[in-house]
Amino acid sequence: MTNDLPVRIVGERVVTKPGIGPVPTVWLPLHGQVIAELPPRKGNRRWLHETVGIRSPHFNGDQWTLPRSSLVRLITAAVDRYGFIVLWRDMSQLSQCTSNCLNATGIECQCSCLGAHHGQDAAGWFEVVGDVVVADLGECIRTGVVYGARGSDADAVVYDGELAGERYCVDRIGRQNWPAAAQFMCASCMTVRAAVWDHCHTHGFVRAPLCNRCNTRHWRGWRPQYGRAPHSRNLDDSYYRQCPKHTDTWRMCSA
Repeated sequence: MTNDLPVRIVGERVVTKPGIGPVPTVWLPLHGQVIAELPPRKGNRRWLHETVGIRSPHFNGDQWTLPRSSLVRLITAAVDRYGFIVLWRDMSQLSQCTSNCLNATGIECQCSCLGAHHGQDAAGWFEVVGDVVVADLGECIRTGVVYGARGSDADAVVYDGELAGERYCVDRIGRQNWPAAAQFMCASCMTVRAAVWDHCHTHGFVRAPLCNRCNTRHWRGWRPQYGRAPHSRNLDDSYYRQCPKHTDTWRMCSA
């Protein structure tokens, strides 16, 4: 049921279940650059520059103006960082879905599926969560889609360094041989299936697959008084040692 989803769109509002932190939203207009609203957090500019690969992200008020070409990388990185992201997309015309839609590797869509099937047959790192929300704005159709980490039907197994020494990246070519994080148990709490790939922000190496709760446990918003459920008592941060530079005393590994 839709009400059971961790993140859903109700009207024009984004509603999250208890235990889910703030979710970023992105608007893809018909023309021009992408507009993104990220949950306030120290290091957002550095994250956009170093992780997403945007040379000069522009911040105005509470919004970031970003190149249209960075959208797929932004969504991939945001799913790893936040667990979910909401994309509002404007479309001017509708047409029937074709293989160009189903095999697409981008985000832009002008099909009658309203983006629900866009790229579903392509190897991606995120997938639609819930239903597509539609609003008729007269000159265009605006759709709202929640993206989350791509799941796995296989039984989750314990991570055994399958990506040891691999540099973290958010582009499709760089990740084409990566297994989905959901194929493994969370390397931190070992109680639930992982959802995203954690990486060392200092050295840039992939460390381990984590569930969303463990991945965001260091954030200010994770404590119960901010609406976030506490992490498992089984919390284990030994996965930090998966970074090849973990013993570097001059540049300590970061969360």
